[in-house]
Amino acid sequence: MFNFFEEIKGQLRRVDKNLLSSYNMVNLSGTILYVEGHLGLTVLSPTVISFKIKKGRVEVEGENLFLSELSSNTLKIEGQIKRVEEF
Repeated sequence: MFNFFEEIKGQLRRVDKNLLSSYNMVNLSGTILYVEGHLGLTVLSPTVISFKIKKGRVEVEGENLFLSELSSNTLKIEGQIKRVEEF
């Protein structure tokens, strides 16, 4: 399976270790949110999806939200994403 962040990391020569040990997110046009480095879901509904990260949690609000991919390290949220906030 292709891993977007692993591909980027492999191409970088000098990378801050703290950056790689945290989490990464990519928001594509407000319709897809790809996350690497989550530590588990806390809320899953069509309007709110929340997940744990190393130093807190991230809450995604929107409409018609759903998980199209979920693994132990990565997740992909699809729908109309209106807000992404870290706590």
